[in-house]
Amino acid sequence: LVGECTSQNLANIAWAGAVANAAAPSLFDDDFINACLEKEDEFTLEALYQLHQWQLWQEELKSEINLPPSLREKCFLEAFLPTVPTPSALPDDVILELSSIGLQLEEEVLTHRGYPLDALVEVNGNKIGIEFDGTSHFVSRKPTGSTILKQRQITNLEGIRIVSVPYWDWNKLRKNRSKKQQYLR
Repeated sequence: LVGECTSQNLANIAWAGAVANAAAPSLFDDDFINACLEKEDEFTLEALYQLHQWQLWQEELKSEINLPPSLREKCFLEAFLPTVPTPSALPDDVILELSSIGLQLEEEVLTHRGYPLDALVEVNGNKIGIEFDGTSHFVSRKPTGSTILKQRQITNLEGIRIVSVPYWDWNKLRKNRSKKQQYLR
């Protein structure tokens, strides 16, 4: 069945499995890997990005099924790393308020596995990623699959807890600095 899929179909199936976090060893097997290899030159950058996230999911599952090293490297170097956004979406007042409560932050951090974070702080020896999540991160105020996957993989694979600052929460606080500081604590 997977042999009949287009390269984009393979990437979509892989990404959907990763987002759902539903192990499917009968689907993601040697036949799946071989189908990916056969279509390696047909994958778009978007598809390679999706395959990288699938590969990270296999790490999460501690699976023995992996993309071959050459395809893993292609996914990471050609598709995942170049998509790092610049500059950060973190508003200046979030940075100001994080600093006001005594946190030293590093802005626009790239994790070891290639995920960008708006900011990284350390609290009591624990790394916490701060993400200011705008409208593209939500559907009806629920996180999108991409947002869920990113947060889960950073937490599970990088050991960094993610704190999301949804745009509607932050906008509701307006210019009240004490409420903003309280929110961030």
